[in-house]
Amino acid sequence: RGRPRILDQHDLSFITSILDANPSLFLDEIQERLLEARNVEVSIATLLCSLCQLAIMHKQTSKAAAERNELLRATWLVEYGHLPKEYFMWIDKSGIDNRTNQRPDGWAPSGRACV
Repeated sequence: RGRPRILDQHDLSFITSILDANPSLFLDEIQERLLEARNVEVSIATLLCSLCQLAIMHKQTSKAAAERNELLRATWLVEYGHLPKEYFMWIDKSGIDNRTNQRPDGWAPSGRACV
């Protein structure tokens, strides 16, 4: 009943997959990719309503989660875990953050962090 939906299930799956691959896309970028790949033209409002129906929310990206690499952490613990903490000197701001050009927010399903 009522007006048929502009986005079908395949379109919604496509949107979900591109946001899984790149959660920091802007709505107009999602709109462009949808037009290029699926030949579906939708308004920003329709796109936003569809994301809400999919329970995909706009969130700040989790920098700590993005920086964490469990394999490197485990390797470091095996290598240096036996040494007492007094043997280490940690220097603040000695690292380089290559993510300064990354966007501070993105899209993620409800209940999941945006990484």
